[in-house]
Amino acid sequence: MTAAADEPIAVRSPRRRFHEPQQRQRKLTVRLSPFEEAEIKTAATARAQTAARFVAATALAAARSIDAAVDPDDHLDRSLDELAAARQQTARVGNNLNQIARELNSGGLPHPADLVAALAAVRTTVTAIDTAAVQLLKGR
Repeated sequence: MTAAADEPIAVRSPRRRFHEPQQRQRKLTVRLSPFEEAEIKTAATARAQTAARFVAATALAAARSIDAAVDPDDHLDRSLDELAAARQQTARVGNNLNQIARELNSGGLPHPADLVAALAAVRTTVTAIDTAAVQLLKGR
């Protein structure tokens, strides 16, 4: 979803890997130099992942001969972030529409600019939801 000029751009927070029905039982220890650790943490932060998730995803991609740059979980996470942002925007639109309805119910007339802004927000939100849905379908 494209952010309006007056809205801050959302920054993704690091996420853990998708939880399985049971907690993962195996643990692998890796020794790194301080420089290597910093590189991994920087790369993980750039992908909004925890360092453990980044290491696991990258190692599994290499083991499975999959391009590590194309992380299917990352695609899903980005789509879910898009849907969450669309949900938040939808709540804002609902609030605006409730205010307009309250004004109409009390016998007043809302300012035409309020109606135009509410309609534009609805269109933007629907477009964002459609875009996220298409991304999720492509990721199947």
